[in-house]
Amino acid sequence: MTQSPYFDAPLNDSTMLSFDGRVLEVFGFNDAARYHVWEEPRIEFRTGRSHKLTITTKAGRSHTMYYDAHRLPDLQALAERLERSRPGGAQH
Repeated sequence: MTQSPYFDAPLNDSTMLSFDGRVLEVFGFNDAARYHVWEEPRIEFRTGRSHKLTITTKAGRSHTMYYDAHRLPDLQALAERLERSRPGGAQH
């Protein structure tokens, strides 16, 4: 069985990340944002009093958002899938 390239992970009750294997999208945070895999987006997590994640690209574009702590495992799974899809990642 082949793993589906689609993966959705809510950050909180009003924001969601979605990855289809080619484009990472942010929905519900002001407007939608799109990051193509050729931009080499990465997701970094910060824990502590405030739980934030930051999406950064190789060109320096960034987007920081709050996430609910209990949603971290799904967000980390999406980040791992995104990393494997990047040029030079585990799939290439």
